[in-house]
Amino acid sequence: MLNMDDTIAAVSSPSVPYGIAARSIVRLSGPDTYHIISQCVSVLSPIKTHTIIPCQVHVDDELSVRGLLYAFFHPASYTGQDLVELHLDMCSAVVEAVLKKIYRYARPAAPGEFTQRAFLNGKLDLTQAEAVAEIVSSANSAQLAAAQRLLHGRFSDVIADLREQLIALIGNLEAGLDFSEENIEFVTADAALATIEHIRQSLTGLLEDSIRCERMIDLDAVGLAGLPNAGKSSLLNALLGHSRSIVSETESTTRDVLTGLLRLQRLDCILFDCAGLLSPEKQATLIDRLSHQASLTALNKVAVVLFCVDLTRADVSADIQMQNQIDAETIVYVATKADLLSEKETANRLADLEKQFKTPFILTSVRTGQGLELIKSRIEAVLTALRAGDRDHQDRLTINQRHEQRLREAVKLLAESADEIRSKSVEIAAMLLRQAYELLGGLERENISETILDHIFSRFCIGK
Repeated sequence: MLNMDDTIAAVSSPSVPYGIAARSIVRLSGPDTYHIISQCVSVLSPIKTHTIIPCQVHVDDELSVRGLLYAFFHPASYTGQDLVELHLDMCSAVVEAVLKKIYRYARPAAPGEFTQRAFLNGKLDLTQAEAVAEIVSSANSAQLAAAQRLLHGRFSDVIADLREQLIALIGNLEAGLDFSEENIEFVTADAALATIEHIRQSLTGLLEDSIRCERMIDLDAVGLAGLPNAGKSSLLNALLGHSRSIVSETESTTRDVLTGLLRLQRLDCILFDCAGLLSPEKQATLIDRLSHQASLTALNKVAVVLFCVDLTRADVSADIQMQNQIDAETIVYVATKADLLSEKETANRLADLEKQFKTPFILTSVRTGQGLELIKSRIEAVLTALRAGDRDHQDRLTINQRHEQRLREAVKLLAESADEIRSKSVEIAAMLLRQAYELLGGLERENISETILDHIFSRFCIGK
């Protein structure tokens, strides 16, 4: 564990490219903050609590620059300690020189150390502290919305309520044990089982209906699927806006997985095109079989699949057979090569496709651009819904991997305690319930080891 009595400093703003002047923020926190800042800065008026004042920052004996000093005093600061921010509209060389001077008196902050101090001083619970890291690393509005829900503490509130119910039950069970000789029962077995089941179902609901933060941080994948020469490579190139995949009239020219970053209006995703799926009779070689299996494995892990069907093909039985092998969260059906048919033929073929697949198709042509924007809109709508961007998902809570593991362990302990109560082993049941209580408490503040804390905060940026 890092020493909380040290005064730490770091740049908390994004790095500024060399040769460009932009706003940089130098942050200090600790017991000697104001003594150190007085060695480096001259202020034009007395420093008061929660104030912003102009200042002169002494870079060296010959150079001073203007800046703004943001002053915060403990305990009403982000870290719960005395905290100062220097805002400098300077190039990176000047900022580095200022920081070097401050480092004569203060220690460089470790990654996440400012937020770690906020947690240890009771300014944030652990879930909210982790949310700070997620907000900083958010790549799109959907990720940002999920991280903000963590920061606002709704997950913490739900867990706190369940823990109150749990500790009340534990108290009644243990009180009954203390008065067992007097035959006094503070809670019946049926009532205890009902409470345990309610808490267990609530935790299970959190697991089933929550959105994983890691899933938000990692960009979603959208895969193109379909028979060889169904127009997948051309569609990938058209959606990305540049040539990423080889386009050929020869079947099975794509052997490897080709990816590209697809930028949508509100979020980004990874678009990939892999080898075409093959019917068993066409898997003639080991390469064919491996390519087919690799495609299925990749497609069954993605959030959205664009299933492409060549509109000019009269027989789509093989396409239907291949579609049945795909088990993705959402499949968007795309009819390709619309420009190769007349308007009447296109309408007839599209109607036939939708009848056979029993689902709507998006009509596309990479040559004319038809349907491309509609595909992008559809992808964005699906991903936004999956990532809690629409009204139907706004109330879903956000959890991370650490939360998920502890919730699953707590659910298991609750189930075991219920079995012990049915077996009239109340003492063991109370012990298991107390373990579950402590486990859920560890989500926020209690029973968090130094090793776990160091691991959590080491993922933060320096200066945060």
